[in-house]
Amino acid sequence: MALKFLNKKGWHTGSLGNIEKVWKAEQKQEAEERKLEQLRLQIQQEKERSEFHVLEEQAGLVPRRPERLEFLYDSSYGVSSQNQERRAKSDAVRVSSNNKKQPIPGALFDDKAHVANDSWRKVHSDPLLLIRQHEQEARKSMKEKRKEKDGDTNKRTRLRV
Repeated sequence: MALKFLNKKGWHTGSLGNIEKVWKAEQKQEAEERKLEQLRLQIQQEKERSEFHVLEEQAGLVPRRPERLEFLYDSSYGVSSQNQERRAKSDAVRVSSNNKKQPIPGALFDDKAHVANDSWRKVHSDPLLLIRQHEQEARKSMKEKRKEKDGDTNKRTRLRV
């Protein structure tokens, strides 16, 4: 009963902080194991698909295609369903944006501001540049105040002498 204070120490295994750390680490490990299991399952499915495709080619049901890098473009390999949904949405947005009126090449082809004006705007609206300018102005005013103060004290000492 006299050692109840030990679980309040940071190094003790029974302290709430350490129990929480262990629990979080276990949850992280379980999530990683689930992810690895999903990847194993996906690899197994990909192998089955490729074996099935080879069998179809050998049976003559599908024309034989040369070995290429088409697997890189196949959406089923290594892409989760969430990524597929995001890609589909972004592709739909691109298609709708491509359907907008296309500008005709010419003098007014660029809808944006001129590059020189744009770069000037970027330089002059840079927040870091504004902060540096304010700092320089503050330093300059402080130096001027010091000079004025030093000048006033010099005049006073001259008058006393």
